[in-house]
Amino acid sequence: MGARQGLVLDVPVKPVPASRPNVTRWRTYYGKQYTAFRDEAKKFLAELRHSPVAVYDGPLAVLTEIICPRPKSTKKYWPRGDIDNYEKAIWDSITNSKRWWADDDQIVFNASHKRWAGKHEQPGIQLTIYPLEYPE
Repeated sequence: MGARQGLVLDVPVKPVPASRPNVTRWRTYYGKQYTAFRDEAKKFLAELRHSPVAVYDGPLAVLTEIICPRPKSTKKYWPRGDIDNYEKAIWDSITNSKRWWADDDQIVFNASHKRWAGKHEQPGIQLTIYPLEYPE
């Protein structure tokens, strides 16, 4: 199994973990913060100029760094929210953009971490996407 050069994708949108949908008889809706994140990420990804020549359609490895804004006071050394929900939020946004991969089920390897933003650091999400080559 070999790997090519990775594509670094910086998304300067305040990270929010994906919320569970609320389902009614008439519609499905998400929490306000998650909806705002999805809208902002969608807008950013649509306006982003660089993307691969073709959408990756094979297996991928993805490294994800989630940089959360530090609250005014906290006793925790790490941000709240399950890391898999942060991943789901950004990966679904990228899948919906139809620009970097066809579906997030192509991700066969991932490594993620979440942390507080530094004093003068912008919150956001950084992904490094590696297309993988499997021997036939």
